[in-house]
Amino acid sequence: MAENDIDVTHTIETEVGGVKKTLKKYKRKCTVVRVAQAKGWRNVVVLDTKEGKKYFFGKVSNAPPELAPGEELFIGFEEVPYELPGIKHKIILMTLDGFQLDWTMV
Repeated sequence: MAENDIDVTHTIETEVGGVKKTLKKYKRKCTVVRVAQAKGWRNVVVLDTKEGKKYFFGKVSNAPPELAPGEELFIGFEEVPYELPGIKHKIILMTLDGFQLDWTMV
């Protein structure tokens, strides 16, 4: 990932188990690919246009906001402060004004 592909970046320091760690957080725009209504939630698939990857969020609450394919949102990436097998980032789906819709770990 090139540094100029990132929309917003900041670094935080945290302490985990007595060890200080520096974690990076960044967010960038993405595009809604598909929205499907489930029983009590919406399933939303977004495309990270800079990386070409799709991310699935399965528990986006029902409106507001209304979501439609082609709409722009933000995805935020946070490094996970602890060791989990195969998991390095927490990804947060949010509106352009910063309202958190859902999150997942990859």
